[in-house]
Amino acid sequence: MSAQAAAAGRNYETSLRNKLKSVYSNIPSTAGFGSGPDITVPSINNPGQSLLIEAKTTTGADFGQKAVTFNGVSWVPSTKRDEVPEISALYNYLFNTYDIGDLITNAWKLPNKNITAEDLGLAVKNKQFSKVLYYEKMLQKASGKPNPFPTKTLVQGPKIVDSIKSYYNSKGIYYIQVKGSGFYILGNDVKNLRGILGINIPFFEPTTAELIIRGKSSISGRTYSPTLTFKSASLAASQYSLDRGDLINLLHSKL
Repeated sequence: MSAQAAAAGRNYETSLRNKLKSVYSNIPSTAGFGSGPDITVPSINNPGQSLLIEAKTTTGADFGQKAVTFNGVSWVPSTKRDEVPEISALYNYLFNTYDIGDLITNAWKLPNKNITAEDLGLAVKNKQFSKVLYYEKMLQKASGKPNPFPTKTLVQGPKIVDSIKSYYNSKGIYYIQVKGSGFYILGNDVKNLRGILGINIPFFEPTTAELIIRGKSSISGRTYSPTLTFKSASLAASQYSLDRGDLINLLHSKL
């Protein structure tokens, strides 16, 4: 995600929260760039039963990100200590089902005769690189390119759409707002919004989605971290949107 895209995302989240504050006085200032939801809508009738919503500026935005590393033999997912177990399981499934490690090797031609598996393995173990992702400076020098990790599509299709849903459902998020497209159910309607609100909210069903590998730029733009992300294709427009007051007022009165 570029700095511009990140700023656009934050601005859109702020815009949505400001609109919600027109009827909700206690909208939390959640931050979706961490592990939580972008938007939290409190329930007036059922305190403690908040509605968690993901917000995107476009279907072309990043849907989840996952750092990858090289273990001396293959590219593997990098797991955080506090990572939700279901998210770890999702990426282990993707790596095992689609041979993601081999796909990354083929996409980047790394390791190769100049940068061997042993070189990458040693770089990963070098504790001096704990704050920047290990081998990126070495690869930048060897490749002569500012970003040594070009963007490549590894897998695409309806199973990746399901993976997007699983990723957010693992975080307790079952609803999504996409700027310009509208409001959708992300997987299952766990809050029964269709029944409670009496409206036919569409499900998040893009025509396809991709699993992409790329070099994620640091804030300084000087280093790049190997990162997996999901990308969604276009969606049929929803007639409901948090960008409009009618859905917000309905949520406030019914939820």
